[in-house]
Amino acid sequence: MDAPSVPFPSDRRTPLTWSTAPIAGSGGHPPTVLDWHSAVPAAPGRLRLFVACDVRDVRRVEAASARTGRPLGSFDIRYADCHQPYDLPLDGDAVRAVADEGVRLTLASDPATEPLWIFSGPDAPVERRPSLLLDTEDPSAPAAALHHHLTSIASVQPFGWMEGCVLDALYDLHTTFPADTRAETALRDHLAVYVHGIRLRYEDPRGRPANDRVYGIEATLPFAVVAKRDPRHPTLRLAIDSWDARTDPHGCVKDAPTTAEGCYTVAYPMAVLAQATGDARLREAAIRQLRVRRRRLTWDDDLYLRLLPDGSRIYRNWARAYAWYLLGLVRTLSELGDQPDTDDLWDEAARAARLALSRRNAAGIWDCYLGEPATAAETCGSAGIAAALALGAERGRFAADREGAVAQEAWEMLCDRLTSDGWLDGSSPSNKGGEELQRSGYRMLSGVGSGLLGQLGAALVRIGAVKDWTR
Repeated sequence: MDAPSVPFPSDRRTPLTWSTAPIAGSGGHPPTVLDWHSAVPAAPGRLRLFVACDVRDVRRVEAASARTGRPLGSFDIRYADCHQPYDLPLDGDAVRAVADEGVRLTLASDPATEPLWIFSGPDAPVERRPSLLLDTEDPSAPAAALHHHLTSIASVQPFGWMEGCVLDALYDLHTTFPADTRAETALRDHLAVYVHGIRLRYEDPRGRPANDRVYGIEATLPFAVVAKRDPRHPTLRLAIDSWDARTDPHGCVKDAPTTAEGCYTVAYPMAVLAQATGDARLREAAIRQLRVRRRRLTWDDDLYLRLLPDGSRIYRNWARAYAWYLLGLVRTLSELGDQPDTDDLWDEAARAARLALSRRNAAGIWDCYLGEPATAAETCGSAGIAAALALGAERGRFAADREGAVAQEAWEMLCDRLTSDGWLDGSSPSNKGGEELQRSGYRMLSGVGSGLLGQLGAALVRIGAVKDWTR
């Protein structure tokens, strides 16, 4: 690779100091050039790049063959997170041109004002470097590709809610298939990216170093798996201290808004740690997170992602709001065990599940905003909702022939949206782009979605709804 000499932002950092390269605009900077020194057949394929630093605007990367300048297309990058992959489809002739000449990448000057950073060799893992992927006429089973993807470093996500979804999938796969060591090995490898002995090393959502601290409530989801593996691990103190510091006068752990994410990213790890240590205070706090969010985020038959400080609610019936709310309820209550003081919350989980079932789209999954077909199907939220339904059926709180059957149908539909290497396609982007972007129909690959789909697949095996899909 040849890339312009541009310094990486001094206030940011890449994971594990993995190497990166900039893609800059044509004005004043040379293009970034990728070369492949191997023969490839003239078969259709994809050019894949991974974003290496938080993006909070819209970028367009133009691709052309390096020697003759043949236009190949453009990457449409909107509000990307670190580790986000983007694919540019190529026909057979374009693949041959890329293999013969290399590819030249430039950043469109409008509206970009600074370079786009991507992972590159040699210090980035092979799974994160730019790659030329060939379509295969005989792809392997998509579910097996999902398992292969999840049980490798390829599935690592930014620390917090994103990586937490993958860690839960790996933990579930390990416990579902205990004789298969792949998930346990991957779980150790993933944790080693961020947990170094008794220290925590990671970057916050803006790419800024956040060593040994918790950036917000979404950052504590990974501590659920840490606590399951070692309830005395020193880093768990960071989560507990963060929860204490962010508790409002009504007992709600939150940042500025109250969010549905907290059902999953706060209440659930609290419950895991409470059960592992016998901490009654944490148990009560976990229950409180669910009750206060039920009160603040539901209104009649609607669910909102956020209650803002001014009293307004936003993201009404957004698919991932349903996923976080239902997953948080079911996982938290499952950890706490069947006790009379949580019956009302199981009733709430059943109510939310019934609403979700009534708002499926014609394809058997869920639109980006439930009950709004114009916003189009959204796979990441659908995987999360279906995972919660399957987990509730496993617990005996949802009906196997109703919620369980819907979860199985969603699994079959979502597996058809997997790439040949196990990424879930058809997800809406991060919500940092606002509701207009969520409603736009823009879709992308999702590592979080792959993690949620892995959780769903593991739960379906445990309830006997599907057979072993991992090989």
